[in-house]
Amino acid sequence: MKGFIFFLILGSASLTQDFPARSYFIVWNVGQGQWLTAVTPSECHHFDMGGEFFPWEKVLHQCANKDNRAYLSHWDWDHVGALSKTAKIARFEKFCIQLKPQGKSSRGKMKMLKKYSECPSRPEFSLWSPKAAKNSNELSHVVAFKEYLIPGDSTSRQEKVWSSLKAFRNSHVLILGHHGSHTSTSEKLLSSLPELRMGVASARWSRYRHPHSEVQWRLLKRKIPLLRTEDWGNIWFE
Repeated sequence: MKGFIFFLILGSASLTQDFPARSYFIVWNVGQGQWLTAVTPSECHHFDMGGEFFPWEKVLHQCANKDNRAYLSHWDWDHVGALSKTAKIARFEKFCIQLKPQGKSSRGKMKMLKKYSECPSRPEFSLWSPKAAKNSNELSHVVAFKEYLIPGDSTSRQEKVWSSLKAFRNSHVLILGHHGSHTSTSEKLLSSLPELRMGVASARWSRYRHPHSEVQWRLLKRKIPLLRTEDWGNIWFE
């Protein structure tokens, strides 16, 4: 595997507790949804905080005593739902919102987000944000954090716009858009990522049929391995 080493960890408490204090990237097993965490010795960067269930104790073990920053791609509940657990988040020593979802949402979600302060500094990564869209998915921020490309629920229609951006071309790991739905991870996107080495799906085939068979076939044709949190649990990259 060129460019990075990956570890797969199946949710074991002992492995989580004994993992060395260095930089790594975690795709949490949250069922259908998204919560990714880039961990450094002093910070935790959370790319979305949603899903059907949340690995709070494992996240807090890694991040409670660090500076925590949340980057929220869009308003869908399976990407922001953990923010409703104010008492849990209060256990972080520091927590702020670095990137807010675009547009408006329900009164409850808007009120939920107002409970948290905005980070004082600008995010330091490649970012593309649509200026207008028809729905929440198409309003997704797209982020390239180091070698990880994180498109939220950005659709194939939007992929035509941002996939050719130079900042995204060197991505090695793609977090499948919309959890592997056939409305994302288009041929156009894959052909624009010459350095892509792996796809990751944070989804549940058993209930939602994601990642969709079309998406799996596109990756298979290009000999790009696909890891699914449904199969492996929490997935760790170092």
